[in-house]
Amino acid sequence: MQNFDVVVIGAGPGGYVAAIRSAQLGFKTAVIEREFLGGVCLNVGCIPSKAMITATHLLHKAQHNFKEMGLNIKGGIDVDMKQLVKWKQSVSDKMSGGVNQLLKGYGVTIIKGEAEFKTSKEISVKSSAGTEAVQAKYFIVATGSRPIEIPGFKFDEKDICSSTGALAFDAIPKRVAVIGGGYIGLEISSYLRKLGTEVTVIEAQASLLAGVVDPDCAQIVTRKLTKAGVNVLYGAKAKGQKKVKDGYEVTVEINGKDEVVKCDKILVTWAVVQMAIRPT
Repeated sequence: MQNFDVVVIGAGPGGYVAAIRSAQLGFKTAVIEREFLGGVCLNVGCIPSKAMITATHLLHKAQHNFKEMGLNIKGGIDVDMKQLVKWKQSVSDKMSGGVNQLLKGYGVTIIKGEAEFKTSKEISVKSSAGTEAVQAKYFIVATGSRPIEIPGFKFDEKDICSSTGALAFDAIPKRVAVIGGGYIGLEISSYLRKLGTEVTVIEAQASLLAGVVDPDCAQIVTRKLTKAGVNVLYGAKAKGQKKVKDGYEVTVEINGKDEVVKCDKILVTWAVVQMAIRPT
């Protein structure tokens, strides 16, 4: 049995910061994480997506802007997708390692495993090493969120992907259907398009980023995506998908009529669902 003043469940951007602050205030603190320090944002979300966007932005400049600057590249630029993904992962790993050092530096105990409340003052933590009991005066639940699957689009993270799979392709896909025109789908659409992928965004609303950003900002993003060659279907609902010889056919309902979007990969970024842990 381990005892603490404060135990934080989840080591994402909310959790590890809360744990550090608790330790700074003099509380004996632990943080429990079942996957990776830094959470989804740092490991399979915000940071890796920005890394891919940065790399493909440089590629785009080399292909389209260098010549006018007098920087001539003989021949084309070959993209080693496996190396690009490896580099992206190294960026996340370095930052995750930084979180680890910060927690240790402030004296926060790191416990790997999955937490479950037994009472309001005790949890059990299950890991590959077994199950241990942890008690605390206070608990902070910072378990974040996870992608939600929609009917007919079960994730395999190879062909039908959440953002996690779409940030780890081992080859550049030729055609991708993106279900959801929120910021996650559009970030990934942007990086894929600069790699030469044909991208079709399937958005149920009448505009991109609806309810997420100011309409004027959304218009700027829309213009840039259109200029880049991203195809956007508005008022569209993805009803299902079918595996065919040369990829997938996604059935989309637009204005009461069904249309088919052909693709090699399907990215679902429709929504996320909050995860919470409650006492039993």
